[in-house]
Amino acid sequence: MQEIETWKIKGCTLEYIDSCHTYIYEGQILPSITQIMKVKFGNKYNGIDEEVLKNASELGTSMHQRIQGYEEDNIDDIGDRELSNYKFLKKHYKWKVLYSELPIIIFWNYEEKRFATKEEIEKGIGVPIACGRLDQLIQIEGENGVNDLKRTSVFDKEYVCMQTNFYRIGLYQSYDIETSFVAGTHLRKEVRKFTKLPVNEEMANKLVNEYLEKDNL
Repeated sequence: MQEIETWKIKGCTLEYIDSCHTYIYEGQILPSITQIMKVKFGNKYNGIDEEVLKNASELGTSMHQRIQGYEEDNIDDIGDRELSNYKFLKKHYKWKVLYSELPIIIFWNYEEKRFATKEEIEKGIGVPIACGRLDQLIQIEGENGVNDLKRTSVFDKEYVCMQTNFYRIGLYQSYDIETSFVAGTHLRKEVRKFTKLPVNEEMANKLVNEYLEKDNL
C-alpha cells in the first residue's frame, strides 16, 4: 500500500507519494525543486557507488527524523552526537523552530517569465510549476528564515543557497509568510556549523527560465 501525504495549499490539494517521490497538485504531477536545480548542478552524485549513496541517504533521513522528533515531540537522546550538535547550534544562535518539513509550491508567471506575485496567484495567473519541502522555518531575534539541514560530507554553499532561496519564494507564495534570511546547518558526526547565505531571488528566477527553456526544446 502506497503512503500518501496530503495538504491544502492555496485552496487546492497537494499530494506526495513517498514510494516514488512524486508530488501531485490538483491532479497534476509537478517536478521537485531538486529536479529544477539539476539544470545547473547536474546529478551531484554521479559515479558514487549505489550502496554508499543508499547508506548516506538513510543516515541523512535518520538525522532529519531525530531532529524533527526533538522539535515536535521533545524526544531527546543525549548520546546522539548529531542531535547534541544541533541543540548546541540552536542555543548558540538562539533560533526558534516555527515549522518543520513544510511543503511548498512554486508559482510562475509564464507571460512575464518570473515568479508570480500574491495577487497573480489569487487571480489564477500564477501557474504551479514545482514543489518541495523545506526542513525548517526558524526565527532569530524576531526575524523569520529558512534553514536547511545537511549531513553531506561537504557543505556545498552554492547549492544550499539556491535551494533555500527557492524555499523562501515558495514559502511566501504558498502561505504568505515573509522571511528575511536563508541558512544552512551542516551536521555530520563531530561537524557542526550554521551558515547564513545570500537572499537572491533573481538567481532562482534565472534558473527556472533555463529549466523551462530546456524542457521545451
